[in-house]
Amino acid sequence: PLKPDSTIKFLGTMIIFLLNGCSIRSEELYQTMLQYRIHLSIQVFSFCICPILFLILSTIYRLLTYQYQLAMGIKALGTLPSPVSTAAFVVRAIGGNEAIAMLNSTIGSLLGTLLTPVLLYIMLGGTLTSHSQSFIHVLISLSTTILVPIAIGQFLRIYFPLVVNRTIPYSNTINNWILLINIYTTFCQTFKQSGSMSLTFVNLLILLLTIFSIQIFLTGLLFFACRRLHIRPSDTIAIVFCGSQKSLTTGMPILQTIFPENTSITIPLLIYHPMQIILGNYLTPVFQRWLKDAKYEWHHKIRGRV
Repeated sequence: PLKPDSTIKFLGTMIIFLLNGCSIRSEELYQTMLQYRIHLSIQVFSFCICPILFLILSTIYRLLTYQYQLAMGIKALGTLPSPVSTAAFVVRAIGGNEAIAMLNSTIGSLLGTLLTPVLLYIMLGGTLTSHSQSFIHVLISLSTTILVPIAIGQFLRIYFPLVVNRTIPYSNTINNWILLINIYTTFCQTFKQSGSMSLTFVNLLILLLTIFSIQIFLTGLLFFACRRLHIRPSDTIAIVFCGSQKSLTTGMPILQTIFPENTSITIPLLIYHPMQIILGNYLTPVFQRWLKDAKYEWHHKIRGRV
């Protein structure tokens, strides 16, 4: 009765990105250009290095479990941008540079709508779409449901600011409800197709350990790379969490548009998102202690240079 293909996956996706288009400020894009080195580093890591790492990881998982669809989901997970809000919340709680996290998430979401389908086409090749869909058809569908609503949102923000300002306070609530219904229907469709997937408890446990391991590895890799390059401590926190986390808000609509008949591919993303929140909450006090000591050392180092 919910008719998820038309009401939730199509109309709901358009509403999410329409609200995102209304909330994006042109001033943010200008400020992002001023910090282009940090944002360029995060985007290169998200869209170049992560796909390679997740490709290797998905190959190992497929050899261990023979779950081809879930392995494709791990590949797709590596092509997604950083989240809009989750990373910013963790960075704010630790005391890092929240502005970098917010601006990077905005640019990452915009780039993800363009780069994620291209990366998926390169990585998955002929298995990207079903026989009734071509890559051009997927791009047209993504443009209709994602890019056009963002452009309309920007138009409304410029020419109807009063209406937009009254709507923005409710945007997070609307997005969360749409995502909640989206996840619900995705799980319904996944369990309906569970006979063809034949996912055992051992395979699910291996998937959980695989996703947890890659999150720990990405966090450690970015942290030690930033320390090696002598990046400011508050900027390091933003880079670590923006580079290691993946967006559910952007990723779910894109994957459902590209894979309308294969909901199993979204399972790794549905596991990755809550796990990154739990891991971020667990690492918050650890990074708070490190940031306090690192800021003290940084100020003394700068003072010594002066």
